[in-house]
Amino acid sequence: MKFGKQSSALTLKTRLLGTSFLIPALLFIGATMVVPIGWNAVLSFATWNGMGAMKAAGWSNYTAFFQDTVTLKGFYYSIFIAVVSSAIAVLSGLLLALLIHRTGRREGAFYRFVFFAPAMMPLVVIGLLFTFVLSPDTGLLNHVLRAMGLQSLEHAWLAEPGIVLWTIAVIGGWRFSGFVMMLAYTAIVALPGSLFEAAKLEGLGYVRQARLIILPLIMPTIRLVTMLMLILSFKTYDIVWAMTRGGPGDFSRTVPVRMLDVAFRYNEFGYSAAISVMLTIVVSVIIALSRKLTKGNVYEY
Repeated sequence: MKFGKQSSALTLKTRLLGTSFLIPALLFIGATMVVPIGWNAVLSFATWNGMGAMKAAGWSNYTAFFQDTVTLKGFYYSIFIAVVSSAIAVLSGLLLALLIHRTGRREGAFYRFVFFAPAMMPLVVIGLLFTFVLSPDTGLLNHVLRAMGLQSLEHAWLAEPGIVLWTIAVIGGWRFSGFVMMLAYTAIVALPGSLFEAAKLEGLGYVRQARLIILPLIMPTIRLVTMLMLILSFKTYDIVWAMTRGGPGDFSRTVPVRMLDVAFRYNEFGYSAAISVMLTIVVSVIIALSRKLTKGNVYEY
């Protein structure tokens, strides 16, 4: 009986100690996430120019949102870039991880460093770099195409409305492919070696091993990186601003660019907050759909 009381007292002390360690983290999360999200939601129902007093606006900001063609097109541009760049990053990252898994230890370490390096570079630097690479007159890409006799493939990559979104999406997908590769490779090397030995005994080649063993077993990691890529791609502002500043015209004015324009150029902070609320809803819906599409069986090994 005495032992039981001591055990319960020890459990209570452990819980109190654990709670005391969690309090600073909870306060930090509340100050940096919960409070700003709540303030943004409140601000979306008001008009405010950033200096004067706030005035209640009811649902007028949301009514204006559905009548604003520039903002609605910005949502289309953001969704397009997010979906395409995420697909490129996930598919190319998985392919790189599968290929590197077949290399030796030293070669694999070298390739992982090379392909992961772009993920460590700031998006502004990448945007400025590709601005020079994709320049229509002096850019490296058009010079290479011209030298290969492929003048018909030359374009003003960042100035043509039908190409600029594809260009930004491909560059964004390339930038994050190394990040996906690293997470997928980590999941692959964690698989038991006995699975591959048994597959070899059954006569399975590496392609069939990847399709029947590796990809099903790392599906939780694939779902995780897909959600991360969608979230990161929707928040993309710096690479768009560095490369096109929303141009040509408004053909790459994504939601983050539009939000900052509305807030800091037109001083309509309430309307900008309403746009951010709608962006949060759209991102949540798309992430839920992606989870449903990538849902599969969870295997234990």
